[in-house]
Amino acid sequence: MNKFNLTPASFLVYGISVGTSTLIPFNFLDHAQDQGIATIAGGLWSVVLFYIYTSLLRYGNSEGDFLDLIKNTFSKNLSYIFLIFYSLFIWLAISKDLAIVWKTISTVILTKHSPTFVAFLFVLHIFLICTQGGIKSILQLSVFYASVCFVINIIILIMSMNNIEYTNFLPFFYKGVHPFIREFATISGNSSSEIFLLLFIPEVCKEMRTDIKRFLFPLIFIVATNLIKYTVSLGLLGEYLKYVPTAPGGAAAGVLTIGTAQIRIEPLVILAWFITAIIKISVEYYILSNLAARMVKNSNMNTFLFPIGIIACCTSLIIFKNQIEVINFTRTYAIYGTLFQFLIPLFFLISLKFKRIPAIS
Repeated sequence: MNKFNLTPASFLVYGISVGTSTLIPFNFLDHAQDQGIATIAGGLWSVVLFYIYTSLLRYGNSEGDFLDLIKNTFSKNLSYIFLIFYSLFIWLAISKDLAIVWKTISTVILTKHSPTFVAFLFVLHIFLICTQGGIKSILQLSVFYASVCFVINIIILIMSMNNIEYTNFLPFFYKGVHPFIREFATISGNSSSEIFLLLFIPEVCKEMRTDIKRFLFPLIFIVATNLIKYTVSLGLLGEYLKYVPTAPGGAAAGVLTIGTAQIRIEPLVILAWFITAIIKISVEYYILSNLAARMVKNSNMNTFLFPIGIIACCTSLIIFKNQIEVINFTRTYAIYGTLFQFLIPLFFLISLKFKRIPAIS
């Protein structure tokens, strides 16, 4: 970590970006072969967003977050309005991510043991935040979770190499550029652009103002992880993706043949692709509880942890009835994401430049 100037926040970027996006099946996209190019474009999009976010944060003080910046440079009322808007958007995001996690588990992978596994996931979020010190614990544990995720993905790729059909990756742009644009929008909304969550963590905002390199370096591993998912899913299944409409490709592949042995990779897929969901949902849970406390001007965020968790879970169960609904919603979510993750921060950045407020060098 010292050699590459990394901090726990660097691993948090990985956990948030990978998050639940690896659980979205490719067959819901227009043309799965274009997903690899869209993944690389999504990584470049993250660089653009980081430039916008860091440029924006340099106009604020060294202790505040995005909402504090709006409050100090514009008005308290405007800050409160966007506090409500972003609370609603993050509430929608955590409902979507919870649905992706437990709908995938309960309908495809762990049918017999899904209630226990889902309960464990939710209890773990509360444990991380309530008993282990909030965001500091999430930052520290993200180092472990992100490292395990990437290493296991490498193992999955190595195990799959002999079974991959390389002809499954061609042709590119078979249906034109439009499918690529839609796939890029899905990736940017559900993966690359989710780094907007960092704008609501003051400790991370402080680091983003001083050294952006420690946040850009993890993007290499984020793109690599998404490309591994692309390689394993499409390389193993190819056209058979359309017969597994609700399963992540790697999990649906099931059995790999290595020599004379047959090995099932679902346990590895669960470990690699669900572990980052713990990081992302924990961050969303922490931020949403913090925003709720700020909304009613209560300094004790712990008061809101349990009710916010219950509301998020109930909302997730009410809105999304099945796996197909939640996966299709990722496209709609990308539209909302464009507004909250990109257009609003860009609007405030341009406004600050026109106001000629000096930025922190």
